[in-house]
Amino acid sequence: MRRRALITLIALVIGSRPVLAALSFDDDRKALPCRPTIACTADIVPPGSFELEAGYIFRKLRSPILQQSMPFLAKLTLAEWVQLQVGGNGPTFANAPASARYVDDIVTGFKFHLVDQARYVPSLSWSIELSSPLAAAAGYIRTYDLLATLYLTKDFSWLHADFNVGFDIWRLDGPVLPQPWVALALSVELPAHLTVMAENYFFADASPVASEDGGLLLAVAFAARPWLVLDVGGDMGYFASRRSLSAFVGMTILPVDFWESASERPKIPRQR
Repeated sequence: MRRRALITLIALVIGSRPVLAALSFDDDRKALPCRPTIACTADIVPPGSFELEAGYIFRKLRSPILQQSMPFLAKLTLAEWVQLQVGGNGPTFANAPASARYVDDIVTGFKFHLVDQARYVPSLSWSIELSSPLAAAAGYIRTYDLLATLYLTKDFSWLHADFNVGFDIWRLDGPVLPQPWVALALSVELPAHLTVMAENYFFADASPVASEDGGLLLAVAFAARPWLVLDVGGDMGYFASRRSLSAFVGMTILPVDFWESASERPKIPRQR
């Protein structure tokens, strides 16, 4: 049995070598996190790059409800102008009035990058995504939803700004519930690879699927490596009767280049 276990282990190691080779972390790569703010950057990583965001959120909802979730966002840039995105709020748990345990919707869509930032022009992108429900569970509302977002990003000397305007159409299977929202995140880079950020945001009411929400989010991010960003922060809700406080921790990692973009390939002199 020991021999079989050893042979199995060797086979697994040999078989995993291509995967491990793909996970060759390169400091030339730079992560572009949407975490931890609501507003996301209009910029995307180079074509072929895979980026993953993941975190943990604790929310104090209307008393005595406490909620925990583990959101994620996976991004693969297909070309300089388009990125495939898959994400969701992940496993979600609540304690009252009746305990709830479920995996939230899976959100799939594309982000289209239109304009790069210039001296007087912000970076501009937009996205369209479909939110699809998973297995039914207590406390979980199963709906199909359409989510659209416009992204603007601009650097003003030492100040970085991300401004998003969104329009979510909840419950496509009817009756439809529209929910506009807006978010502005401002951030400043500090020494020692630290970044501080503050954000104001507001979501209109679309009950019972998505309630009115808004808040002031404050966070700190640490770039341990250009391809790895860690974050921690808190969020004070403006509507205490719905959500008074949130706390979160997470990371953004850029581990893999599946292929090189044309701009990254070394130029070979033409033979004369």
